[in-house]
Amino acid sequence: MRWFAAFLFMIPAMPAMPALAAEMVPVAAVSSFAQSTMDGDLFRYRAVLVEVDDGADLYIFADKGDGMELFAHAPSIAWRGDMFGQEPRLEVAANTSLRVISENSSVGRDRWEQVLTIAYRDKRFVVAGYTYSHYDTLDPAATGKCDVNLLSGRGIQDGRTFRTSMTALPVDEWTMDTSPPGCSR
Repeated sequence: MRWFAAFLFMIPAMPAMPALAAEMVPVAAVSSFAQSTMDGDLFRYRAVLVEVDDGADLYIFADKGDGMELFAHAPSIAWRGDMFGQEPRLEVAANTSLRVISENSSVGRDRWEQVLTIAYRDKRFVVAGYTYSHYDTLDPAATGKCDVNLLSGRGIQDGRTFRTSMTALPVDEWTMDTSPPGCSR
């Protein structure tokens, strides 16, 4: 009994344990994974897309030379449905940029794909590009595409060039409902 009382007395003096459990996700919730080496102040990054209610969260870990650390967390960055053809995924571009791809390529007549291009700029990961394309499975003439470089502000909507006022946002400020002005869905 004295041992138990001494233990209770020591609890406030013990260092706090990191809240790792709050950051853990079930393995089955991981929908996609990508990693790439880099040049500059980051040696490499690892991105993990995790399924959440009606969407996906993005976690980006980066290595500055002393191991991987959580660098960015973007809650609900991508839409996710419940069927095949509605699952978001990650890809690494040839220039080491990360692509977050969400789509509906399987249900209904309105099919679409959205690609977010994420780049490392000014010591942070930003959404540097946005591409949205759509088509109607019953009307071949009902198609569209918008492609915007958020670093330059230049875009193309259905063959017409335009400029957007939106600039590259930090990845953790982007959600599945964000889109550049001038890019109609």
